[in-house]
Amino acid sequence: MKIAIASVMQESNSFAPTRSLLSDFQIHVGAASEIYRGTNTEMGGFLEECEELGLEALPLLSAWALPAGPVEETTLDQLCELLLNQIQDEKFEGLLIALHGAWLSATHTSADAELIRRIRTKIKDEIPIVATLDLHANVRPALLEGLWGAVGYRTYPHVDMAETGRKAVNLMSKILKDGSRPGFFWLPIPLLAPPQVATTEHGPLQELFVNLDEQLKDLGSISSSFFCVQPWLDVEEMGSGFLVVANSKRPEIAEVVRGLASRFWEQRSEFEVDWVSPETLVSKLQQFRAGPVIVSEGYDATTGGAPGDHSGLLQTLLPHREKLSACIFLVDPVAAREARRVGVGGEFEGHLGASLDKRFSQPVSLRGRVRHLSDGVFTLRGPVFTGKKIDMGLTAVLELEGLEVVVASRAVMTIDPELYRSQGIEPRDRRVVGVKSPSLFKPGFKDMLAGVLYLDMPGVCRGHLREIPFRNIHRPIHPLDDFPWESSREGVWL
Repeated sequence: MKIAIASVMQESNSFAPTRSLLSDFQIHVGAASEIYRGTNTEMGGFLEECEELGLEALPLLSAWALPAGPVEETTLDQLCELLLNQIQDEKFEGLLIALHGAWLSATHTSADAELIRRIRTKIKDEIPIVATLDLHANVRPALLEGLWGAVGYRTYPHVDMAETGRKAVNLMSKILKDGSRPGFFWLPIPLLAPPQVATTEHGPLQELFVNLDEQLKDLGSISSSFFCVQPWLDVEEMGSGFLVVANSKRPEIAEVVRGLASRFWEQRSEFEVDWVSPETLVSKLQQFRAGPVIVSEGYDATTGGAPGDHSGLLQTLLPHREKLSACIFLVDPVAAREARRVGVGGEFEGHLGASLDKRFSQPVSLRGRVRHLSDGVFTLRGPVFTGKKIDMGLTAVLELEGLEVVVASRAVMTIDPELYRSQGIEPRDRRVVGVKSPSLFKPGFKDMLAGVLYLDMPGVCRGHLREIPFRNIHRPIHPLDDFPWESSREGVWL
């Protein structure tokens, strides 16, 4: 039995300064997608589980881009065409596709849904399509119309990408063996939660997933997911929600999900963050024992669509550079080129930061020594996206007494200590480590953390949700509004 596999993934941020282009995507066509075998990615999970179950995996396309602004419409068209050209030349019994679920284009509030719609113009409705989705997907009925099944991540910080891919293969296998199309029970919740605290390590989300499995296991559910939507989508239809895939529309399933939704709503006050201001950051460091303290620059999260050039942490730490041992990350291609011109050991004098987006911070004037230069290529070694190759472009390390700044030419995920190690910096030996991520860094840095401080500043990915200038999302929605909500009136079978 032949199963086609594909991945087209980008997470969009309505507040990002620029739109995404085709050149922002890492693209592998056909058999080239085998490069993901053995990696902690959905494609890796597809390949390995198909082999385990004796299914023939047919790689069609893998296209992945770092979160950023919505894609240009021509980019969406080109990505669709790449996949559709592969589809029309092959025959298969089912299609597995990895999507993010919070992908926007210039005109589509769900580029994921538009991709599935176009796929359905090429393959018969009798051929099952099963999608994997990020925990932060914005799941709406339009996305589900062309699907037979969907499986969401169960972890944040995300460490189960390959596992989710394997679950999707098993769901596809079950669908093909049963020979019948399952249905969806979908229940939306008008709630946003800051990713700094909306994690599955503890609290409401951890409890929710334990209860979801326990209470649905004997009711005919073949897959169940909860999506805590990423909060930087300024589109009318957005919010968190449940999705259950089941072979029969048993009323008990709806009853269980409504009960879980009610409990989750009651716990919404637990999603409050202990924010730290720039003025109190340095004094707050003193409350932790010796060892690295992560300063989370979630407002400039490159994993959420920000450009990574916010100079706020640099400005905050620079006056204390003689006393603090710190390493931070900034995107500034102009400064990286200047550092290369100066050369290792030379003196860098110029501006740093706010090279791509000056709405939230300003360039910082400074003088320092160029300590290291590289091509910026490294491989993720930690538990998140294990084995994935990262390319920062021309990269320099500027030494400003006790402060070291990794200056990259392009935004990348800063979630893995390997970023710093690839530049000759051991973060374990620093007192302060800056990461442009709200939570995804935790698994990679777990064994060295003395503590985490969540710095709050205006930015593309601000976690202080009440301060985000939304214009389009449907109101009321928590935490922007205070209002009653009853799960008993929600939920539909699709």
